[in-house]
Amino acid sequence: MVQNNPDYDTEEPVKEKGPVALFFLRGWSNLVRLMGTNALLVIFNIPCIVLSVFLSFVFVPLIAPLFIDLESYIDPVTGSDAAVLELFILLVFFSVNLLVSGSLICIGPFQTGFAQVYKDIRNGNSVSFLTSFRSGLKTGWKKGIAAMIIGFVITPVLLLAVSFYFTLNTGVGTAIGVVFSILLVAFILVQNFVYTMIITTDLKLAKIYKNAVIFLFVRALPCLGAALIVIIFYFIIPFILLMSASYMTLGIFIFLYSFITVSWVQYFLSSFCMDLVERYVADGEA
Repeated sequence: MVQNNPDYDTEEPVKEKGPVALFFLRGWSNLVRLMGTNALLVIFNIPCIVLSVFLSFVFVPLIAPLFIDLESYIDPVTGSDAAVLELFILLVFFSVNLLVSGSLICIGPFQTGFAQVYKDIRNGNSVSFLTSFRSGLKTGWKKGIAAMIIGFVITPVLLLAVSFYFTLNTGVGTAIGVVFSILLVAFILVQNFVYTMIITTDLKLAKIYKNAVIFLFVRALPCLGAALIVIIFYFIIPFILLMSASYMTLGIFIFLYSFITVSWVQYFLSSFCMDLVERYVADGEA
């Protein structure tokens, strides 16, 4: 089982702090490491960003039929309806950010390296970013590839289901679309749990996924809170910033999601998952 090794002068003050205080204290003391993780996460996932752009061009028009035929809404001479194209591009930005930040479309082995960084920060281990990253990459690259492939397969299926049922324009279709939207958020939690458990336990990947799903049920209320964090930082805030359609809010979005927000949310989900592992996974299996 994971053993905490707080990176502070004495252990006594650390013991007096609760898990929430420790989360922010350790995150703040490793702010540069988290910012570097966020930036490298974006750089290392450039191939996945390209794939996410392709998926967004496919599914955004299906979810919002207004964009199915952009040429019918844009006057090539006057450009009077260019705002429609701008809106489409912003929605693609939003979609790409969601897919990559949520670990739905990402380079799996690299994500295990980032998961090791979050684990060491959470445990208060004083090690360099490169040491942590290499350790996680070496430990979990095989399972990381498998988890990546699973994400590549399930994510488009969920997006297709969401787009199909919402475009039925019926009460039943909308209800089913909401269910699949909830499943999409749940899958974000599952994928983040999986990458954390890959470097935290010795379980086979099938058992890791099983435990990740079980966590959603046995700790339903805390997982609902984690889902709200995901919705706020991966759905609501990016949507507000991008739909404000100003250079300032676009700049804020690029800065936050290139250097700060993604790593902090993933660090939170990793810490949350490790708490669940320590509570529910037997010592002999971790």
